[in-house]
Amino acid sequence: MTDIEFGNLMVDMSHGNRDALRKIYEEYVKLIYSVVYDTIRNKQEAEDITSEFFIKLYNISGKYNAGNGHKKWLVTIAKNMTIDRIRKLDREMLVDEFPEKAAPQSSLEDSVSLNETVKAAMAYLKQEEKEVLDLKIVGEFTFKEISEMLEKPQGTVSWLYNNALKKLRRCQEWN
Repeated sequence: MTDIEFGNLMVDMSHGNRDALRKIYEEYVKLIYSVVYDTIRNKQEAEDITSEFFIKLYNISGKYNAGNGHKKWLVTIAKNMTIDRIRKLDREMLVDEFPEKAAPQSSLEDSVSLNETVKAAMAYLKQEEKEVLDLKIVGEFTFKEISEMLEKPQGTVSWLYNNALKKLRRCQEWN
């Protein structure tokens, strides 16, 4: 599908045309699912996020700006939704009780201690450092892709990433 065809379908969709959504779905469902699954590595979550993606696409269809490469735009939305889900799942895991068949007590204590160390270390990072770190590690984007998404020079993105890693290493040394 060309950028022009996609743009026209997005316009149609913004006017309530569900057939336009069906055409986009049929064209891109495999791409979106594979991007989401490659990031989250959980079949059920990947299916859920993929479904939510197309609902979101329908709802934001009127905000689409043609001419910037629709595939990259779709992938960026899918990756961001997946990263958001991973963060939500991580928060839920912190709140949930540990299973009764957990590892021996010392191992459980070690994992809680490590989790607390990581949370404390992340508190030292600036928001833009966290964002670059998430996109690089969880999203598996290149520095070039991240710089385009964040509209920052590639050198700045690389610096933010390396600075975040240095801060995390320092926190690890303290503990």
